[in-house]
Amino acid sequence: MNAYFIIVLLGVVLFFVVWTLGWLLERLSHLLLTTTREPGTRSWYMLVGPGVALHESSHALGCLLTRTEIVEFKPINIEVQDDQIVLGYVKYRKPASSLKNAIINLAPVAVSLLLLIAFALGATYLVPESPGLGGDALSLWNDLINAKLNPDIFYPVTQIASFVYLFLYTVAELTVVNPIFWIVAFLAMTIMFSNAPSDVDIKNAAGGLKAIILFNIIWLTVAYFLPDAGWILIGFYELLAVLFALALGFAAVGYGFFILIAAMSKLRSPLQIIPIASCIISGVAFWYLDAAAVISLSLASQTILAVGVLIIITLIMLMLRPLRRSG
Repeated sequence: MNAYFIIVLLGVVLFFVVWTLGWLLERLSHLLLTTTREPGTRSWYMLVGPGVALHESSHALGCLLTRTEIVEFKPINIEVQDDQIVLGYVKYRKPASSLKNAIINLAPVAVSLLLLIAFALGATYLVPESPGLGGDALSLWNDLINAKLNPDIFYPVTQIASFVYLFLYTVAELTVVNPIFWIVAFLAMTIMFSNAPSDVDIKNAAGGLKAIILFNIIWLTVAYFLPDAGWILIGFYELLAVLFALALGFAAVGYGFFILIAAMSKLRSPLQIIPIASCIISGVAFWYLDAAAVISLSLASQTILAVGVLIIITLIMLMLRPLRRSG
């Protein structure tokens, strides 16, 4: 085993991890978030609708890229068919090519990953103390390219883990007082929703997925025995590892926002505003105390403490039966 094998393994595993997280989030939304079972409501359009529209628009983009004729395109549509609800769709003339089918049906995965990465990098540029992670991402990429024969096989793992931690820390420096913090969290959840593959997507993309998996298995074998072969695909798997690690960090932000929304959805209306208001007020208080030199807290610490207040208040309210939604 060698460092390059670990890099290739990370590139492969992280891709499927991020994809699976999108699938899992969509399933969890049906179990934990009542609004996803009420298509057409205002809250559904706010929380779920954007992800549905982005998912179907990605399929349409795949059709355009493969020059496949689109018969009908409705990015968001609420229609009852038998015992199912159709939430948007793209009807197209199915191409004979397995590659084209794979591109069309895997398009939401590619688009969501690109958006996750773009927003992840873009959000960090809004933090005054940390002007962007783009340079750090390029440095990590270059570092991994030159780490093929590193005797420490865990070196790529520690470097990527440190990078993900740096990203999450940087996002936390936005602080809960900054509206951008909440916008980033909402976008992360929305993009993860759009990443979720449907059963039809998986079925239609089966041929392409098999080809991708087969190639990855072959290259993993090559990387295990001949790490120098990595110079043939120089930077490819290293780039995948960096980008998917960044997407994983952004997905973690989306999951955190989803869990908070799911928990607050169990409270009676309009009591759901109390945890969020408490969080923001706490954030303002921590910022003021730090500015007045009463306490010394980093921006990230202020965010963590404020979110902690949100969690504690939400849990306390959920334990009080009169404050919980019935049913």
